[in-house]
Amino acid sequence: MTGRLIIIAGCAGSGKSTYAGHQFPGALVVSADHYFESLAARSGKTYREVWDLYLLGTAHSLCQEKFAEAIAANHPVVIVDNINVRASDRQRFVKVGLEHKYEVEIHVLSPLRPGADLPSPEEVAAYVNLCHGRNVHGVPRDVIAQQLRKLDLPSGVYGVGKPSPYLRPLDKYTGKGTPGGVE
Repeated sequence: MTGRLIIIAGCAGSGKSTYAGHQFPGALVVSADHYFESLAARSGKTYREVWDLYLLGTAHSLCQEKFAEAIAANHPVVIVDNINVRASDRQRFVKVGLEHKYEVEIHVLSPLRPGADLPSPEEVAAYVNLCHGRNVHGVPRDVIAQQLRKLDLPSGVYGVGKPSPYLRPLDKYTGKGTPGGVE
């Protein structure tokens, strides 16, 4: 094993960056947000003022470049801190991590809990409101609800080691329905 790759998935405002900082101090974190944070710092503006949908592709490309550099340098703990709600969003990171013999974990921050019933529509609405209230990037409430609806739960842990309490294997849930009936 070369190192540990942790891919964090969750809606805007779910606490991904806070979780990464508290749980993995000293880890190298790569994020599309870093592009906009840097742009804001250089221009003397806020993140919200510089965020632009048309620059999102550039932000993700730079995140992938920094990820590839970190993996190539064999950094011991690399964290990908993006929304990553779809399995296809995470696939390229998982593939590269495994190719470089990293233990790969996917940590999902969501209202879903192993062995528990899916949350009610009211619980889902409360969670979306919580995420909306604390996301620092101004992501609209309806977009956060869409992110939660699109959440693909991992089908397992890639690599060895004790699973984190934030891992949500799909086989713990019944069916592929949307959490709490959110539509």
